[in-house]
Amino acid sequence: MGDTDGGSRFYHLHAACAAIRSGEGVRPAAEVDPVDFAAAHRDISLSGHETLPTFHREAILETSDDQSVAWFQVSEARGEFSLPVAVGFVDGAIGWCAVSPQVKRWSYQDGLLQSLGNYPWMRNGTPATPRSMLDASFFRYYWRAPLTFQTLPDARFNCMMSTVCCKHDYEITLPPEAQMLIDAVPWTRVQPQLTGTQLPVRPDGKLQLKKLNEHCRFLGSQRQCLIHQTLGRQPFGPCSVFPFSFAHTPEGISVAMSPICGAARRGIGVPPLHREEDLRERFVQSEARRAEQFRLAPEMEIPWQTFRDVEKALCDLLVEPAIPLRQRLYLCTRLLASLRNAEPLDMNQWVNESPAPISDELREALRGMLVRVLGWDRAALRGLPSVIPPTLADLEANETSVLVRILQNTVFSKVYSYPFDLTTALNFVIVLYVMALLMQVASPDGVLTDVMWQELGSLGVHGLLKFLLHEGVPDGFRATFGTAEFGQWLLVL
Repeated sequence: MGDTDGGSRFYHLHAACAAIRSGEGVRPAAEVDPVDFAAAHRDISLSGHETLPTFHREAILETSDDQSVAWFQVSEARGEFSLPVAVGFVDGAIGWCAVSPQVKRWSYQDGLLQSLGNYPWMRNGTPATPRSMLDASFFRYYWRAPLTFQTLPDARFNCMMSTVCCKHDYEITLPPEAQMLIDAVPWTRVQPQLTGTQLPVRPDGKLQLKKLNEHCRFLGSQRQCLIHQTLGRQPFGPCSVFPFSFAHTPEGISVAMSPICGAARRGIGVPPLHREEDLRERFVQSEARRAEQFRLAPEMEIPWQTFRDVEKALCDLLVEPAIPLRQRLYLCTRLLASLRNAEPLDMNQWVNESPAPISDELREALRGMLVRVLGWDRAALRGLPSVIPPTLADLEANETSVLVRILQNTVFSKVYSYPFDLTTALNFVIVLYVMALLMQVASPDGVLTDVMWQELGSLGVHGLLKFLLHEGVPDGFRATFGTAEFGQWLLVL
């Protein structure tokens, strides 16, 4: 494996069923062209020559009774490690290979499953592209990126096994190699009726784990993922990442929480930063958001430091306990307007202001926008009345602390501020606030159900509201939506 030009020999050491590098992921060796594999091996070896691990076998530690699994003591030259490596054999050829922190009593099937569970590291989270699943497992256990995670101050999470993540009204897709892992699960012992499960292949080549309005097929009767239970960890990216949301910043990684999860929504559990290893494992499997530019408003680029400080100011204003939530949101719009116009910042003046009235025509246009959202094909929205109550501007949220956590995480997740800007993001947050009021009106006792809170999470941190600005929306509406005045109008509907 360490020979740059040894790709062909390395390929032929593997059994036909072995998972080997193919493009960005892995496939069975029988489905990979040897010439393509050798060329990719050479390119990867050259580009990662200063970072890829250098292994040397020291000794055989033990073999299984059926000779299908052997454990070796292996040294790694760059990090001066001495570590155990397990190899599974099929008729003398390599079926799988993996680094492990300690020697374990694996059968061939156990080791195959554990090795395939490292497939996310073939795609992400490593200092260089791995040549093989052996590299991927080494990076998983022995390499740590110099990352700094940032969360909101009151972020908390403990899994309460509610299984809402397995049932919620969203779809989950997986890369093609996930099927190899599913095939390796001993279903005859775990859940016989799932034997032979083949996930549907979408037109884009991804696998469909779960459709909208569908429960995950791998959810067991004891409220636990059967694959997680069998492997001892969650190998599927969307499932592993939940309820976290990651975004790259020039200073590290910001970590927001999905309010679809009841524990995250209500702040139950341990600060995520107390479990950094867990965050790192999840982060590798995430599709963390990125931004090349940072904007205060459409077409108004700002430095990262300004973006960061304004985002923090918005999040701080949202938790200000001395004033009603509607007024906090108004203060946020005034802050953004003043920064846009280079005007003095005067919170004392803004607190005593009354929002400007809007015309009946504008009010009807904004209500029409909300009615379109209520008409989306979402189970939680179908139960809401399609008529906007005339007293909406006089209402205030009942469960403010929960709603504030949702609004804060929507801002902090950067789901809207990265692709759009901070002002547009705040206006999406105000739409969320108004949607919460509509849900409150529709509830007999004024208390939102879990399903309603979860839907606010989908619209917020999970980004569904972006469809308000879908392709084809008039440019004038997009530009108006990106103004602080638009948010002020929403607050007086």
